[in-house]
Amino acid sequence: MLDRYLAHECSEGEVAVVRRHLMARPDIAAGLASFLSELEDERSRPAPPDTRESWLRLQARLHETDDDSHPDAGLPETRHVADTKARHLFALLPARQRSSRWRRIMYPTLAAGLVAAAVFRVVRQDADTPQPQPPEETFATANRERAELRLSDGTRIRLAPASHVRVAADYGEQQRAVYLDGQGFFEVKHDPTRPFIVYAGETIARDLGTEFAVRNYSEDRAVQVIVRKGAVAMSGVGRLDAGDVGRFGNDGTSSLTRGVAVDSLLTWLDGRLVFHDAPLATVLAELRRWHDVDVHLADPALGTLPFTGVLTDASFRSSITLVAATLGLLVRHSKDRITLDRVGGLTPPSPSSTAARHSR
Repeated sequence: MLDRYLAHECSEGEVAVVRRHLMARPDIAAGLASFLSELEDERSRPAPPDTRESWLRLQARLHETDDDSHPDAGLPETRHVADTKARHLFALLPARQRSSRWRRIMYPTLAAGLVAAAVFRVVRQDADTPQPQPPEETFATANRERAELRLSDGTRIRLAPASHVRVAADYGEQQRAVYLDGQGFFEVKHDPTRPFIVYAGETIARDLGTEFAVRNYSEDRAVQVIVRKGAVAMSGVGRLDAGDVGRFGNDGTSSLTRGVAVDSLLTWLDGRLVFHDAPLATVLAELRRWHDVDVHLADPALGTLPFTGVLTDASFRSSITLVAATLGLLVRHSKDRITLDRVGGLTPPSPSSTAARHSR
């Protein structure tokens, strides 16, 4: 909540909750004020503030009191390794009014995340566990979250909800490889001596100087690579140039489509989800990632209904209302459960039901 409070996006009630919490914990309020003051003064300094040290001071202050009496007890822990310095910059993006300026995204959002909900997540593998390779850093988003990651070489990665990317501890020294689960967009700083490689499922995407997207959710039937600029070498598919879309299926099949208007496939970068005859089950899976809300179907056969439309991350209510109106469905609310059901005379027959009738 504190990130929205700093971005002036809270309701009056939420503002009151945040202010009461800060009044009840003057030590946290003072630490936050000091931290933000340092960020405001950074332009007049010869070097940027040591944000890592500031985060650690804030975290230590948060844990000064006993967890049982702490108002934020039970929040997920943020783990750090004391003898390593953060080389990559990771920030969750606010849900609305995203700023194009890195400083405005990076520092206030991270400060708010550490104080309010520990949403800045950098997880390192246990150093005591034998590893064949150096330990990795994992940067992750949950449902409803998007993030931006700046790697040490200047490469920029934008993560969609429910995604995570693993980066080797020695990234950039002899190789530049990352491992993606979920969906990400890569703006790569090209270096012919150290190619940038994305491992996604059974597929490898190798940068040839480019901007490209990779999708690899566990429930997807194929890994998809979309090239907006430059070129990518995709294992199992071949060379992809700007405007190409490559797919490598879990069953080993592959496809390459050229001359695609790829910007229509990258609208998620702006918080818009565009569907063309997508099965309703696929649409609801996307909404679950983007809004963290499960929608149930009164009849599983409804999941095959094709939906075409544009949804946004701004409002779940408006999105599910549009889906229901388009497909002639009724939205039923029962406590915490949301269900889509048929409406007599309005809901079209599902493709599976139609095919079954024709086969008789």
